[in-house]
Parts: sequence; structure tokens; C-alpha cells
Amino acid sequence: MFTLPILSQVFVNGLSLSSIYILVALGFTLLFGIMRVVNFAHGAFAMLGGYALFYLYGVYKLPYPIAILGGSAIVAGLSLVLERLVFRWFYHKMFQSMIALLGLNLALVYAAVLVWDVNERSLPSVSDSMVEVAGMQVPADRLVIIAMAAVVLALFWLFVTRTRQGLAMRAAALDPEIAATQGIDTRRIYMLAFVIAIFMTALAGGLYAQTYALSPFMGERPLMVAFIVVILGGMGSVPGAALGGLLLGFTESFLSTFYGSSISSFVSFGVVIALLVLRPWGLLGKPE
Repeated sequence: MFTLPILSQVFVNGLSLSSIYILVALGFTLLFGIMRVVNFAHGAFAMLGGYALFYLYGVYKLPYPIAILGGSAIVAGLSLVLERLVFRWFYHKMFQSMIALLGLNLALVYAAVLVWDVNERSLPSVSDSMVEVAGMQVPADRLVIIAMAAVVLALFWLFVTRTRQGLAMRAAALDPEIAATQGIDTRRIYMLAFVIAIFMTALAGGLYAQTYALSPFMGERPLMVAFIVVILGGMGSVPGAALGGLLLGFTESFLSTFYGSSISSFVSFGVVIALLVLRPWGLLGKPE
């Protein structure tokens, strides 16, 4: 049962799932960690990222890197309209943001239904070929997902730790009032953090839609995953989001392969409930 080919497939699937989960959770935890916004519209932005990839890659046949990154950038750029009209009124208003953004999520989802109907669409695969890695046959499209996510995450880490804007973002997350007294334009930092968060969310949505299926309701799963991951890692913790994504991705891949998707979901939610009871601030979070 636990043969090397099967275990290698579990590992590759787990790594690709973890890559998507980390991206979608980072977008969620970035908005919460800096602006204290609980983004219930997170899944809708992931869904829009999937449709952007569908048109740029599936319809207009742009090269895949341009399609996936360009589509995510378009969604992030257009989302600035919603940042101006909706999001900025709920910064540092955690409970109010939950209600308002739940309404925004429903509005975006059913607007997508009106535009694209409820039918599922499939996105063309990057490649149907297999690649031999260390004597194992690995689907090339999974490797593309892993590589794409790894590059974006590395660039995000360099931005946060090596640039003035990234350091200003971390300062604003710790204490926005003190950051403002030090000359940091918190409003501009909030806009920058918002664009980065939505970009990563849309990118994760494109990768997720390509792995499974695309529909106006596909954002429910990424939203649920974002909650699970940030609870595991700790709300507002970027390293925690990375750790939570890895744990959930590999656990889901292993359990769904050998025991079925029902057992995988049961264990995932069971662990989250136990963690909320025993350590409500998460594995790498801080108690408040």
C-alpha cells in the first residue's frame, strides 16, 4: 500500500497543495495582521483570479507565466476600487469588517453568476507530460505550480525583509500610531499591503482553479482553507501561515490518498477545534 511511487505522488501533491494554501493564507493573514480586517471576501478574489487566468491563458492563449501573473495583477489593480469604496472604512474594525465583507463576498459571487453563469469550467493544463525527478515520475503541471508559488513567496520574503516599504509594513503592523509618528505614511502602506494580499490571493485562486475546477462558487474552499491555515499558524503571523499551509497541504494529501476526502476533512477540522481549545492563538501566534 505504502509503495514508493504512491508516496512520491503524495509528496508532490502535498507540496503543490501546500504552495497554494500558503499563498491564499498569506493574503488573508496580511490583511488581518496589518489592518485588522477579517476578509470574508477572500474567496471571491480567489475566484476572480481563476477567471482572469481562464481568459488570458485559456481564451487568449497568452504564455502561462504572463497569464497567471498578469491576471493576478489585473485583479489586484481593480481591487483598489473596492479598497477605496469598502475596505478602508473597516480598517482596525475587526467585527464590523466581518459583516461588511461577508456582504461584499456575496455581491461578488452572484455578480459572477450573472456574468459567467453557474456552470463549472476547466482550465487547460500547462503540460500533460511527466517529468522524472530522482527516479520518480512527476506530473509537470504540479512542478509548475510549486515553482510559481516558490518564486512569489521568495520575492515576498525579500520584499518584507530587505526593502524600506516592507520594513514600514512590518512597523505599521506592530503599532500604526508609532509608525505614523516616525514619518511612515500608513495609508499608503495599507494600500500596498492590500494590493500584495489580493495579488497572492488571485494567484492562489488561479492555481487552485487549474488544479480542480472554475466556477463562481469555487472561492468557498480557498476561504475555508485560509481560516484553517491562519488558525493553525496564528492570526497575523506570516511564518505561521507558511507552517499552517505546509501542515494542512501534506496532511490532506496523505489522508485523502489513503483514507478518503471525508477523513481528511474530519481530521483537519478536528485539529483546528482542538487547537482553539488548547492554544487559541495558534502555533506561532501570540496571545492577545
